[in-house]
Amino acid sequence: MTDIIGKSPIFIKTLELAKRVATSSANIFITGESGTGKEVFAKFIHNESKCKKGPFVAINCSAIPENLLESELFGHAKGSFTGAHDKKVGLFEEAENGTLFLDEIGDLSLSLQAKLLRVLQERKIRRVGENVCRPINCRIISATHKNIAIEVKEQRFREDLFFRLDVIPIYIPPLRERQEDVLPLAELFLRKFTTENGSTTKFFSKDVVNFLCENPWYGNVRELENTLERAVVLSDKPEITLIDVIPLSPKREVSLNQGEVEADENTFSVPCRGQLLPLDEMIRQYIEFAVAKKGGARGHAATELGIDRKTLYKRLKLEEQIAAIA
Repeated sequence: MTDIIGKSPIFIKTLELAKRVATSSANIFITGESGTGKEVFAKFIHNESKCKKGPFVAINCSAIPENLLESELFGHAKGSFTGAHDKKVGLFEEAENGTLFLDEIGDLSLSLQAKLLRVLQERKIRRVGENVCRPINCRIISATHKNIAIEVKEQRFREDLFFRLDVIPIYIPPLRERQEDVLPLAELFLRKFTTENGSTTKFFSKDVVNFLCENPWYGNVRELENTLERAVVLSDKPEITLIDVIPLSPKREVSLNQGEVEADENTFSVPCRGQLLPLDEMIRQYIEFAVAKKGGARGHAATELGIDRKTLYKRLKLEEQIAAIA
C-alpha cells in the first residue's frame, strides 16, 4: 500500500497530527493494530519532513533473529563473527540524513533495547566487532501493534527507552472505527490492481458495496487490500460480485450450537443457535450444496447460481489449494 487516503473525522485528525509534527526532528512513536498502515504513515511523515531528500529505511524488528538484528542495525566489522566475510554498514548509517523506521519495536529483546537506548542518548553507533564510535544523523520513527504500556509494566520493554522514542505519539485507529474510509480505499485498490493485472475496467456490484461497508475488517487495511487483489485476479467480468470478495476457506468444524449447516438433497438451511455462521463459510457451503445438488456437474451448478462457469472453477480450485495447505 503506497497511498494514504481517508475522509472519516478520526482519520483526518490523525493525518493532521502527522503533518503537524513531520517538520520537527522529534522521535515519533506510532501505535495501532496490525494492518492499519503504520509504515504508510511513517513514509508520509518522512515525505513531509525536512529530511525527505534523504533515504527512508525500514526494518521489521520481529522478522530478524536477535543474533542478526544487532548487525543489521549497527553494522559489523569483517571477521567479527562466523560468516562475517566483509564489513557491513548498518541501517542507522544507511539512513543518514533521512528516516529510520523501526517497525514492531515492541518485539526487541531487552539486551538490544539497552544498546538502542545508548545510541539514542549519544547519537553514535558502534559496529559489531569495532571499538570506533560513528556519529549518526537520522530521524527515528518507531511502531508497534502491542499495548506498550502493558509491555513496560510487565518489564518486557524498558521505560527509559520508551520515553526516548515516544516524544510524539500517534495512534492509528482500526478500520472498523472509520467505516467512511472503507469505500474510498476499496476503490483505490480496485484501480491499482486492475492496472497492475492488465484487467478490463471493473466496478462493484451493489451487494459488494454493502458488504465492504458493513464488514468489520479485523485485518484492517491490509485485509481489505488483499481481498480486492484476490477479487480482481479471480473475476473474469467487469462487475465485482459478492462471490469475488468473500473467500472460500477450509471447512471449519462447527457444532450445532454455533449454527451448523444442515442440508439434505433439496434443502439448504442455516439454523442460528446462539451465534451466526460466518458469511464466507455459509457461501462456501452453499456452493458445495449447489454442486452436490447437480450431481457434481459444476457447469450446471454455475448456471443455477447465476455465475460464470470459469468463476466457479476458479473458486473451487482456490478452495482445494487452501485445503491442501491447511
